[in-house]
Amino acid sequence: MKKIKICHVQLLPLLSGVQNMMINLLDYLDKTEYEITVISAPNGPMIEKLLEMSIRHVAFPNLIQKINLHDIRKFFQFYKFFRKEQFDIVHTHSSKTGFMGRIAAKLAGVKIIIHTIHGFPFHPFQSAPVRLFYQNLERIAGLFCDRAVSVNDHERELAVDKYLVNKKKIVTICNGIQSLASQNPVQREELGIDKNDIIVGSVSRFSEQKNIINLIKVAIDIVKDESGITFIFIGDGEYFSDAQQLVQTAGAEDNIRLMGWKSNTADWYEIFDIVILYSKWEGLSLTILEAMSMKKPIIASDIKGNNELVNEGVNGYLIKVGDHKNLTKKVLSLSKDLLTQKKFGAESYKIFLENYTLDRFVEPYKELYQKLIKKKL
Repeated sequence: MKKIKICHVQLLPLLSGVQNMMINLLDYLDKTEYEITVISAPNGPMIEKLLEMSIRHVAFPNLIQKINLHDIRKFFQFYKFFRKEQFDIVHTHSSKTGFMGRIAAKLAGVKIIIHTIHGFPFHPFQSAPVRLFYQNLERIAGLFCDRAVSVNDHERELAVDKYLVNKKKIVTICNGIQSLASQNPVQREELGIDKNDIIVGSVSRFSEQKNIINLIKVAIDIVKDESGITFIFIGDGEYFSDAQQLVQTAGAEDNIRLMGWKSNTADWYEIFDIVILYSKWEGLSLTILEAMSMKKPIIASDIKGNNELVNEGVNGYLIKVGDHKNLTKKVLSLSKDLLTQKKFGAESYKIFLENYTLDRFVEPYKELYQKLIKKKL
């Protein structure tokens, strides 16, 4: 039987949440049924992972996040590639590649076009004209796909309310992961952390979206007065050197550890007593899902996506973005309440098992593919 030719379109070849969710899906697709190609910018760890999985990757040079003059050429490159390869399905990710990819695929005659919304490009921290600009782009792109998939209910409802996508064409499929398990836990003694210290852990990019600089400022204020708390930050990004400078200037290197990016995140989650994520906007956070699978209590910003994973007072606390005083208060109170930490952690794991396992993520996508294949091919 002829294989279904499917092309996934990514922007950057990283291994952050967007790419890892795609890889989880591709890993579970039947390779005797699907012939898979992935497009992205060149040179990144995602490409190495795809090669390990024996999945074809095609690099599009000059594919970057910011809108630029190269995008016109990129659009025609997408169009020519889709027309030449004659894919049965094109599945796009991220806002920019989602816009160009959907339109180019439709014009190239691709029969099935799917876009996953991992977070809209507009958010409350932009000016009104910028938000309107991106909303209009989403409205245009929404006309060129057969299905849009939201990773949370909030954005599905927003898309319908703002007329970004026809309500008949959009569904929610929440992200899901394999439950993490530590193979070689990091040892407190190796890090010089007292066995009685509470470790507050963060795993995220050092970016504007993740609000990392404000979180580190809060951490600095906390450790000035509380000697029994250590913050560990796993990740890197454009604000990493700024964060280092802040910590060094405050003389807080002993209690605020910036460890860079680590591939063995489960081994670090193992020593975290509390996991914190203070993002300005999210789709459905991989960090929170990983922490839940590791039975951790969560402190997170009260934004869409996060507030579908964290139930206030059940498995953690939700903090309004910018409310640094309340964030400090919750970190201090939870760090001193071991019983609540344990209770929140148990609830996190329960919520994870009921809603966010890998099977609950993969099966709806496989069903969606089959439904559209039967209808369109």
